[in-house]
Amino acid sequence: MKTKVILLILLWVPAIWNNAISQDETEQKVHVTGYINTVAEYSDCINLKKDWAVGLSEVGFLTSYKPADKLEFKTTLVYTHYTFHVSQLFVEAYAQYSFGDEFKFGAGRFLTPLSPVNLYFYAPLNPSGVVPMLVSHHFLFPQSISGLHLHGVAGLAEGFKLGYNFTLGTYPYINHFESGVLSIQAQEDSYPSFGYYDTENDKINKYLCGTARAYATISDAFTLGVNYFKADAQQVTQDSLGRFIYYPSTKYTYGFDAHLQLGDLKLNAEYWGGKQQTTPKTDALLGQHIENKYTAYYGEVIWDGEVYKPFVRYDFIEDVNVNKVGLPTTAMTVGLAFRPRFETLIKLEYKRVFGRQITDIANRLWNDYDYNYAQMSLVVSF
Repeated sequence: MKTKVILLILLWVPAIWNNAISQDETEQKVHVTGYINTVAEYSDCINLKKDWAVGLSEVGFLTSYKPADKLEFKTTLVYTHYTFHVSQLFVEAYAQYSFGDEFKFGAGRFLTPLSPVNLYFYAPLNPSGVVPMLVSHHFLFPQSISGLHLHGVAGLAEGFKLGYNFTLGTYPYINHFESGVLSIQAQEDSYPSFGYYDTENDKINKYLCGTARAYATISDAFTLGVNYFKADAQQVTQDSLGRFIYYPSTKYTYGFDAHLQLGDLKLNAEYWGGKQQTTPKTDALLGQHIENKYTAYYGEVIWDGEVYKPFVRYDFIEDVNVNKVGLPTTAMTVGLAFRPRFETLIKLEYKRVFGRQITDIANRLWNDYDYNYAQMSLVVSF
């Protein structure tokens, strides 16, 4: 039933907007874009049910409507191979009023504005088929937040700008939300020990959260940002029968990002850290206080040519802790995106993952475990 509803929405939305475009009074105010992303994946990671697969990874529709110069409505629907609830389709759905570049106010659902990568994860905009783990795992911060959003940017001097973002609302607690067609994306760290974890079986709650971001841009070439995320969350434990039990907790994360663009050369880097811990009420129920710290970072170099876009990335994350055994995971990625025409993008990438496999959870025994991952992606957009 859920699949039927999702397919009806995907078919209905572009039809409605195409009809809107045909109206003379809105012809210049409605903008519709979209894309289809089909991938082929291979990995020799342990616990995979199959080591290669080909299939549809994403379908996206992005629509915007401006009934007035200062007012904009925007909706972004992205269907992935693992979408299990209709609400997940709506990555963005908001109304925004602009008082000027310095002050814009919106209400609805927004992409979390902390990491710039999270704002352009869409397949046509990224030369990589797999975004950095600190973004794809959705543990340091969620993909989207529903609520109120305030942002702006001001030019304080020639070639110097300051910008800000504030968001207050709720977010769905979905961590390590799988993507691709092998299910290993966003679960690179836990897969060697536990195999595929179906997030549909998890208890998805909506929690209150707030974000803050400030950034400076110099000569439109260098950007430095600082970010903060504070939220209610849930601590997961297991009973003697292996059933998951969820307890209230709190979470905060902080991050720094730096970006440099010199012609076609781009350098991006981010560092994130944070902590999740149980609340006093939960401590009383459990008879103990649970506190987990986590960290993640990446650095990448991209040659963003008009046709060829080669890149290399170094990636690290540690956000999983099982019986006090962490799963630090590093990845080295090289790739090439080829755009023979504007609407078509072909991506090739190879990733070597350096992880950890828990061999005995009770006795906290583990060993290093490395594996390979490769992807070919064909993105067609309009």
